[in-house]
Amino acid sequence: MIKLIEMKYDLKNKNFYEELYNEAFPPEERWSFSMTLQNKDNHNYKFYGILDDETPIGLTMLWYLDDFNYGEYLAIDKKLRGKNYGSEVLTKILDILKDKLIVIEVEPYELNEIAKKRIDWYKRFGLILAEYDYDMPCIDKDNKISTMKMRIMTSRAIKSKEEHDKITKILYDKVYKPRLDEIDKWR
Repeated sequence: MIKLIEMKYDLKNKNFYEELYNEAFPPEERWSFSMTLQNKDNHNYKFYGILDDETPIGLTMLWYLDDFNYGEYLAIDKKLRGKNYGSEVLTKILDILKDKLIVIEVEPYELNEIAKKRIDWYKRFGLILAEYDYDMPCIDKDNKISTMKMRIMTSRAIKSKEEHDKITKILYDKVYKPRLDEIDKWR
């Protein structure tokens, strides 16, 4: 049976989650694992280990914000991909977040074949690709703060460019700015 356990209650599998996080996401799309795990002073954020019975199989990070719920990461162990775990987990996540608009980020469709497949997969679950790109803050290959083009997908159609920009501003203010500020403290 699939279950999501908040990471602070599943530290025995921390090494598995850290390895999966570093393997599943390119360096420019991830923050330091320890910073992500701690996410200091943010009670709207939960890092979940995904277990099948007691076996760790994946991870996800979810934000419960005032205006919408945001799914930041989702990864299944590559040895278990193709066994329907991703679909089962995403269905569970969408059910958990359904009380508000759901927002996720994806690489633009035209970036590469993997991005196309990922977007098409999310579309099968009812998520809708916004037509606007935005600049997501990230850490570049030289370990400097940079940006990369991303898109959002949502559980209902975005009504306007203004609504899109409001969502991405909230993501910046609530998710990225605190992390950028934390990085600046250590530089």
